[in-house]
Amino acid sequence: MILRTELRRSAAPVIGVGVLLFTVGMLYGMSGPWWKGTAPWHEQWTGLAQWVRYLGVFLWPLLLGAGAWHGLRDRRAGVRELLSSTPRSAWRRVLPTAGALAIGLAGAFVVVLVVGGVQVALTASYFHVKWVPVAAVGLLAYLGAVLLGAGLGRLVPSLLTPPVLAVGGVAVQISLIQSGWPEWLTPTIEAPEITVFTTVSVPVTLVQALWFAAIAATGFGLLAANQARLRLAALLPVVLGLAITVPVLSQQDSHVADRDAVAMVCDEQDGRVCVTRAHEAELARFAGPAREALALLAKLPDAPTSVEELADERPRDGVVAVSLFGDGVRGSEALDDPADIRLSVLAGAGTPLCVDGSEETYRWAVTTRMAMARTVAAAWFTGELAPLPYYREMPTTEGAAVQRVWRTFRALPETAQRARVAELRDAALDCDPAVDLLDILVAP
Repeated sequence: MILRTELRRSAAPVIGVGVLLFTVGMLYGMSGPWWKGTAPWHEQWTGLAQWVRYLGVFLWPLLLGAGAWHGLRDRRAGVRELLSSTPRSAWRRVLPTAGALAIGLAGAFVVVLVVGGVQVALTASYFHVKWVPVAAVGLLAYLGAVLLGAGLGRLVPSLLTPPVLAVGGVAVQISLIQSGWPEWLTPTIEAPEITVFTTVSVPVTLVQALWFAAIAATGFGLLAANQARLRLAALLPVVLGLAITVPVLSQQDSHVADRDAVAMVCDEQDGRVCVTRAHEAELARFAGPAREALALLAKLPDAPTSVEELADERPRDGVVAVSLFGDGVRGSEALDDPADIRLSVLAGAGTPLCVDGSEETYRWAVTTRMAMARTVAAAWFTGELAPLPYYREMPTTEGAAVQRVWRTFRALPETAQRARVAELRDAALDCDPAVDLLDILVAP
């Protein structure tokens, strides 16, 4: 009865609806980063769990403030002293409040996962349950935030408490992420790590669950405490949680390879073509153009005999390693056309894009020359100069400069062209940033 009343008249349902609207709105927002990468929130189970967790950077401070506002209600109603004088124990009095907040948040969280899960189920060929505990930790983190806010709001019953907590929550998260402390003390999962080929490590998930449970316990303790010694005792869970969490998370890699996702699924008919299990549904669309590219690459000495999607390892001898499904460099939306898939396999004479992470690699001039070299190398196999799908935004790969390079290269004897393309392939596989691929093709 009391819990039903709390669900009807407290701020718990408002907080739940607010979380739902905010989360769905942000996930569907076109300007957000969650539409990029190999694990979009609406296409992969990994992305669904981790992008919902990523929103903690916004939600956690807001829930702290909302919880604090909820914790002020006894003071606003002027019944704080009256309630504290009742014979009923304090923890039993606040238990329905905590339960209502938990139900409101859990309902919102489940609806978000259902909205995303329906979309993922319609598109993803790779199903796993490793995403479930990752998402569940997010719910525990949000519950911890709202209970801690409610406890602090009751401890410091001032109208300034909610906004101070919200702003302070933002500052604490940013400082933890930027100062070298484990960012896993926050519910946020860093966006650059979110790929379909990785998952959050089990030890990190377990320790995070312990940490956020400790925060929730401290929040509940502060909400129920009516004496100074009880308030001090309520801090014990979060202190113990911090003592365990920091040493453990400091020694753990947050993300680990998902070996099931990177396992190869192959079509062996007329040439071996493989994609990762995470992209098994793409194999039928990918196999035909990939085999056409293999047939063209046979013009080279020691030509590759198979095509494999590049996941977490460097390519092997005799293998064309490609990354074709939204790796942040080449978007999957550019590869619906079989001709685009074939060009992508032929790029750089069948080599993956070489980005070693150095500042030199990202200079515009260096990137442009690499793009022209990879474009011309692909054109040598097809006989027609065409921009590669993931370079079409670079005018120099369609303009006069690349045309001049193409004419200069085509003026060479056929045997010299073949030798230079073979040399470019070897250099691109070595991934030496000091080697200019364009010079290999056209230097005197």
